[in-house]
Amino acid sequence: MIRDPHYRAKLPFRARGHAELSELVGGVFADIEDRLGRKEVVRVLELGCGYGTVLLELKRRFGLRVELHGINRQRGDGDAEILLRNGIERGLIAPDSTVADALPAITYVDVAGGLPFDDSRFDIVYSQVAWLYFANKVAVLRDVSRVLCNDGLAKIDADELRLGLPPEYQRLVEIWDDGQLLPFGDYLRRFGMALVPAAEGEYLRFGKSPRFGADLELVFEVDLSTLHAHWDGIKCVYRLMPG
Repeated sequence: MIRDPHYRAKLPFRARGHAELSELVGGVFADIEDRLGRKEVVRVLELGCGYGTVLLELKRRFGLRVELHGINRQRGDGDAEILLRNGIERGLIAPDSTVADALPAITYVDVAGGLPFDDSRFDIVYSQVAWLYFANKVAVLRDVSRVLCNDGLAKIDADELRLGLPPEYQRLVEIWDDGQLLPFGDYLRRFGMALVPAAEGEYLRFGKSPRFGADLELVFEVDLSTLHAHWDGIKCVYRLMPG
């Protein structure tokens, strides 16, 4: 059981709702409504769902027309008990609801090690405020592409540069091609992927792209929090392999 002071302290960071998500990647409600015009059930996955506010909002709005899944790295980041408590406090779940009938499915896994879902499973994959903490970010995106259906859509809050950090660490994805820096956005465009402006910063938008990242080799990672207590994020450095 999570202690109340810890739960309250993390609410602003782990309980962001659809309003905050819309500022970072645009409206997921509209994306789902568009797909519901073509299919009976839309399958949705959130990476780093935290206390599950967006998933609970989606469940309340769309009911059984959406199949909802969330991923957290650890149970302390948001488990069934925490999601139920958060949902009841926000009026998204009736106080007498049970975990079984009220909550989306939550999986606990480090996304850098792969997503535990079948190929072409999801219509929409989204994430907010979690990208900077992902190790091997290219591998994560490759697996997101794998689990997307053929007409699926991924929207990942993923600024290319993190302003406010020293220049050496502003790029969380760094790609080198024969000694020359290849900007992440330039590499993405080779595969029809793009960093798109949002109300706050920019986000990564893409569909299924099986070839993305196949020509990159991870060289090393730096956990910036080990260099300074006020720095966050994992910087991933890749090499473009010869052709």
